[in-house]
Amino acid sequence: MPNSAGREVRFGILWFVGFIVCAFVGPIAVALLIGSLSSVAALQSVAAWKQARSEVDRQVAAVTPLAAALAALVGVGLSGFVLLFGVVAAVVLALAAPRRRSGVIARAGVTVRCMLLPTITAVAVVSMARTSMSGLLVLLVLVSAYEAGNHLIGTDAGSVFEGPIAGIIAVVVLTFTEATFQFGPFSSHSAWVLGALAAVTAPLGAPLAAAMVPRAQDVGAALRRLDAWLVVAPAWCWVLWNLLGRTH
Repeated sequence: MPNSAGREVRFGILWFVGFIVCAFVGPIAVALLIGSLSSVAALQSVAAWKQARSEVDRQVAAVTPLAAALAALVGVGLSGFVLLFGVVAAVVLALAAPRRRSGVIARAGVTVRCMLLPTITAVAVVSMARTSMSGLLVLLVLVSAYEAGNHLIGTDAGSVFEGPIAGIIAVVVLTFTEATFQFGPFSSHSAWVLGALAAVTAPLGAPLAAAMVPRAQDVGAALRRLDAWLVVAPAWCWVLWNLLGRTH
């Protein structure tokens, strides 16, 4: 196994164990974990854009995901305000930048591009932790199963579709188990709905992550760890609110 692949596996295991530990500690620990990872992911995207000679403001990209995750402990409205403040701050810093080579919208747009999806993902995860920690842990298991199948089969596959298909199969198998034994807060029907949602949306994260950076190979380790969550976390959060009641 190449060193990079080995590091990715070790990082994935560490992430899984760390997430479970934080879940048992409580929503604050989850917010610190996901917020920190999201901020690092945004910073790695900033570094990629800087290498591509694009102007970007790293301070806003670094602070906004963690700040929004912590604000989500109070409520989604406050986290939305933090995100909006981050967007405004990106524009203000672009306007105030000395010796600016690119336009204000272009510079602020790259900054927002680096931080937007990690911030939304972090807020969704924290909101799920406040709504149903057991439901969030079920999602962790499903996403981890997708990532494991995708990595094990897709690493040396001859087609870009083999890895995601293997990941989807892993999610379906675990969803069948969840629906049969009804682990967590879900009925059998709800388990199938949420499992299908995870199977459909988890593969969409990698292309979105690649769109955050100049080239697909510029996706950083933190963003790669987060990519499967980029679509599934907000989608699951919305469904959990409808199933179990929204936590404001």
